[in-house]
Amino acid sequence: MRLCVYVDGFNLYYGALKRRKGTRWLDLVQLSRRLFPADTIVGVDYFTAIVSHRASNPTQQADQRLYIRALQSRPEVTVHYGTYRANTKCRPIVQGQPGWTSQWPEFAEFHDSEEKGSDVNLATRLLVDGFRDRYEGAVVISNDGDLKMPVEVIRSELDLPVTIVNPNPKRRSYALSPHPLPTNARYLALSQADVRASQFPDRLTLPSGAVIKRPANW
Repeated sequence: MRLCVYVDGFNLYYGALKRRKGTRWLDLVQLSRRLFPADTIVGVDYFTAIVSHRASNPTQQADQRLYIRALQSRPEVTVHYGTYRANTKCRPIVQGQPGWTSQWPEFAEFHDSEEKGSDVNLATRLLVDGFRDRYEGAVVISNDGDLKMPVEVIRSELDLPVTIVNPNPKRRSYALSPHPLPTNARYLALSQADVRASQFPDRLTLPSGAVIKRPANW
């Protein structure tokens, strides 16, 4: 079966990669082939946004751009960009840490960041590709319940199978992958074993001949 894989980059990162050293240098094509060895991976579409620079993590933007270069060394991969917003927001304090006293303020300002557009971009690409017969089956690597409708349209209107790969098995979105599943649906929980077995080499030679290295702590 011809499969296209649609990857919600931030959902994957926060569900399976954050704070797990040795996992972030992830070869999405290798992972897709490992998860679906009997099928042909005709495309991997990766949806992300370039993070903002932060003094607390001064290399994160450069590391992310390096990873995108690694992904783009794979001819099957197409990268789609949303936007990333970083600012501060004022929020009420609900409960303090040990030592909490009435002297703490009622409100405090916090760093706040959000990625915008990736879910819409993924949904659009999934639908357009389905109606254009790009694939015989789709794989969505995400646990975002906002993708429920486009996934259901592919299954009901085109009668094509869609597999949901959940990056965070501890939190399953039943809106996106209900139980019991429809007849043309599959659900997989992404394992750390599959993630760790699907890493790019520490030193990767790009088609241009340039060599890039896995970032430190990745």
